[in-house]
Amino acid sequence: MGIFGKIGEATYSDGGVYLKAGVYRLELLSVISKRTRKGQDAFIAEFKVLDSTNPERLPGSVCSWMVTLDKEPALGNIKQFISEVMGCDMAQVNEQIAERVVASDNPLKSKIVRACAVDIKTKAGRDFTKVKFIRDSAGAAAAQTEFAKG
Repeated sequence: MGIFGKIGEATYSDGGVYLKAGVYRLELLSVISKRTRKGQDAFIAEFKVLDSTNPERLPGSVCSWMVTLDKEPALGNIKQFISEVMGCDMAQVNEQIAERVVASDNPLKSKIVRACAVDIKTKAGRDFTKVKFIRDSAGAAAAQTEFAKG
């Protein structure tokens, strides 16, 4: 087997540029679910940055938010994201809606959402960027207030 022997099994990776600490206004490009290379189920949203307080994530750049479902808060974080993007109450988000959000026709494409991201330490002492999504209609001040809360 040559150096390209396993190219038929290879997959392309779009990820790697994630939200960093800051306040954002984002346009959704896509939302997918997939298995990671480590075999974990994951939920991934890709965004175009419209506004940002982080100089490493300038307007026009593209970044991602990924949640692996092997951690306890994963489904709650995904539920919060879906409710804010769709503008509905969290109680309305169920399995069918979550499955619809990751459908191949990309139903949330072009939706606008705000986000605040803060750096925290996990219980295990690891660095982690916690992201909270906010409806675009809430405005920049609401996102800034959430960011200030940490």
